Amino acid sequence: MRLAVAVLGLTVISGACASGSKPQAAAHVEMREGVRAAQRSYWQEAFFRFERARNLNPTNGEVLNNLAVALEALGRYDEALAAYKQALQDTPKSSVIRKNYARFAEFYTSYAKGVKPKEGSDAPR
Repeated sequence: MRLAVAVLGLTVISGACASGSKPQAAAHVEMREGVRAAQRSYWQEAFFRFERARNLNPTNGEVLNNLAVALEALGRYDEALAAYKQALQDTPKSSVIRKNYARFAEFYTSYAKGVKPKEGSDAPR
C-alpha cells in the first residue's frame, strides 16, 4: 500500500510534462497508465508503463522515481537503487523523491546485510 502512495504522489507533478513536446505528452500518458496499474498493485504493468515513459523522457526525475517504486515492488532492489539515484541526480530538489529514496535506502541497507524485514513492516517484500 505504501508503495502505491509513493507513486500516486507524483501524479500531479508529472502533469506538467503533458504541456511540452509530443514525447513528453506520450510520457505523461504512460505515467498516468502506470499509476493506474500501481493503484491496482499490477506492478509488472506499472513497471512496463514507467519504463516506456522513461524511454520517452529519460531525464525526468518523477518518471525515474515511479520506475524505482515499481522495481522495488517487484523485488528488483539493485535496479530500484540505481533508478532512485538517477532520479535524485536529475531532480535533486524534489522532496518526494528524497523521501522515497531515504525510505528505500533504510530498507536496502538491511537487505544488503541479509537482514529480513520484520513481519508487518512497510518494507518491500
